[in-house]
Amino acid sequence: MNMALCYMRLLCRRSINSCTFRNVYTSSSRNVAISKPLFTGSTICETHDEKNMRLKRPMSPHLSIYQIQLTAFLSITHRTTGMILSSYAMLLGIGTLLIPGGIPCLIEIITNLGLSAPVLFTGKTLLALPATYHVFNGFRHLAWDLGMFLSIKEVYCTGYAVIALSTISAIALAAM
Repeated sequence: MNMALCYMRLLCRRSINSCTFRNVYTSSSRNVAISKPLFTGSTICETHDEKNMRLKRPMSPHLSIYQIQLTAFLSITHRTTGMILSSYAMLLGIGTLLIPGGIPCLIEIITNLGLSAPVLFTGKTLLALPATYHVFNGFRHLAWDLGMFLSIKEVYCTGYAVIALSTISAIALAAM
């Protein structure tokens, strides 16, 4: 017990040199390490931010300096459009069950609202855009699975092509 206590006191000392380790195995009482308290004042409970401000550390900018990359944006958008298309399918299925006249009745309701042509065109474009984007980005992923367009330059070029093709095709579908 005395040996373990001496060893713990030795390890807790502020300055440890090589000769102090030789003295651990001696039994003389004059080589016992004397520990000094590290903190003499009362302990103040402070938050992480308060401690960093007291130590004059810079605050981390977190996400305010992060610039989203095209690849991350397209990946998130692909997942989101997949969820939107699933919602379309569920709403279409529930709508055909609950609306007595089915889809033709729904089209007649929208026609009777008397919406202007630009509003209808914008609505149809917004309905078509998730589908066209998901299709073209799906083709892009299939090309990646075949080992094509995998360099950084090609990934960005195909990403911009997907955005352009999906926008043009959504506008073309809305114009029909």
